[in-house]
Amino acid sequence: VSDATVTAVASNNLVVVHKDQELFDSAKKLKVAAGKGLASKLVSHQKRIIAMNEALLSLYMHKYAACREQTQKLLTEYPNNDTLYLILAATTFHQSKGARSLEELETHARERPTSLPIRFAVIQLQLLQSNHAAALATLDAYLAGVQNDMLRYRPALVALQVWLYEQTGQPARAMEALETASAFWKSHGTGAASGPSPSSILKQTAAFKLKNRRYKEAATDYEQLVRADPTDAQAVAGLITALSEVDPAQAEKYGSSLPEINAVQIDADVLEKIVPGRKRGYVRKEAKNVSAPLKKSKTRKKRRPLFPKNYDPAATPDPHRWLSKRDRLALKGKGREGGRAGKKAVGKGPQGAAVAGGGIGGTGSANIGGVRKQQSVVVVEEKEEVVEEKKEEPEKKKAGSNKAKKKKGKGTKF
Repeated sequence: VSDATVTAVASNNLVVVHKDQELFDSAKKLKVAAGKGLASKLVSHQKRIIAMNEALLSLYMHKYAACREQTQKLLTEYPNNDTLYLILAATTFHQSKGARSLEELETHARERPTSLPIRFAVIQLQLLQSNHAAALATLDAYLAGVQNDMLRYRPALVALQVWLYEQTGQPARAMEALETASAFWKSHGTGAASGPSPSSILKQTAAFKLKNRRYKEAATDYEQLVRADPTDAQAVAGLITALSEVDPAQAEKYGSSLPEINAVQIDADVLEKIVPGRKRGYVRKEAKNVSAPLKKSKTRKKRRPLFPKNYDPAATPDPHRWLSKRDRLALKGKGREGGRAGKKAVGKGPQGAAVAGGGIGGTGSANIGGVRKQQSVVVVEEKEEVVEEKKEEPEKKKAGSNKAKKKKGKGTKF
């Protein structure tokens, strides 16, 4: 587009459409919208909106210092703009400082007592902290300063006030606020072009009375609504509900005025699948015979422990019962020639030990040349004597070597 102002306005609107998405692209577009050459071409209203969007974009991009600086500059030019105070409070709140943002808003609310946006922001933060009493006090303080009754009894304000009274356990004051508002709009609502219709306030009052089980008063209010508009199905349904508790015969008369329900063939299986959050497997099926008693769930019996045949609970169990039989002390050494353990013990011992009837190595594993057993015994005995003689000699050498070391090492230091 050849016109730069049209490009600037279109860029600003695209940023607003994207909101908190595609932030870097929005930053490029806002640079185009806030160019230096456009300052003389844009209107002051357009300049203010683009500057506020720049501050909000900094908030979305977590540039809190830049957002606060831009907002404070705008406040010097536009001190009566309530949105700028909300941006400052939002900057503090996004930094996980809810109490501090509430303090800032309360300060601005005292400076601007008639500002509805600031008061509602204070109420919102107080409700986030689950402080309903403080939120009700803030709303009452604002309503006390409003001089125009047309603004004071707006349906949204009345609905919020009634809800806060309910949350703080004051149903009587909630009913009083509703009746005051309905009385005001009955007398002023028909001639006021900007005011709500009296029926909307009266519906709220009747619904609140029905909720609090004040059926007679609710029936009276619903009768007024039905007389004003007999085709109002909501008012007729409320009247039937209230009269069913007070006068059931009268409620049946109004039953014919309810609109007919168009019969539609509905498949129950399809409907169960459509219901969100529930699977068909979890839907409980109703019993065919309603009169039949419900079957009790079977309880499993505990299985008794199995004991051996000759089990004696008084006797102490054998400590070796978990060992294999060959390792038990009671069974060792039994059988022919000392049992299995005795036969195996012949080959046991340190390697090279002298055993009677030995052959090569003294193990008795070979008998070369048919040497008799007696000769082998003699040889073994001779070998043992030689070994003993040899053992004595190194002991003498050791003793002598120690003395020599002592003499040699005398007077030396290590």
